[in-house]
Amino acid sequence: MRYLMLVLSTPHDPDLRPEEAAAAPPIEEWVGRHYGSGAAVLGDRLRPVEDAVGVRVRGGKVLVTDGPFSETKETIAGFDVLEAPDLDTAIAIASEHPMAYGGAIALHPAWPLDLDGS
Repeated sequence: MRYLMLVLSTPHDPDLRPEEAAAAPPIEEWVGRHYGSGAAVLGDRLRPVEDAVGVRVRGGKVLVTDGPFSETKETIAGFDVLEAPDLDTAIAIASEHPMAYGGAIALHPAWPLDLDGS
């Protein structure tokens, strides 16, 4: 099963402990282990929220808004697509990511579109 792993920046988290974040393994180690094993199949950092736009169609018109899409104290800093046999495995992979220590991780199971009816 595929999981979208959102890497979240949470600078205003009152439970954030800088010493834990500093003790996190380096991102290169996580990438080497999980991309090397095939458990992570796609990922990247994202540009700052100031570079993001929202897109909606209302009344037949395309509406584009600047910045974040919703009021939040977290921002999406990056993403990875994981291939894991179950949620427990995906959680184990996510828990090793450095941002699990210095931010947060959100896991979303993918629900593939069945466009061909098979």
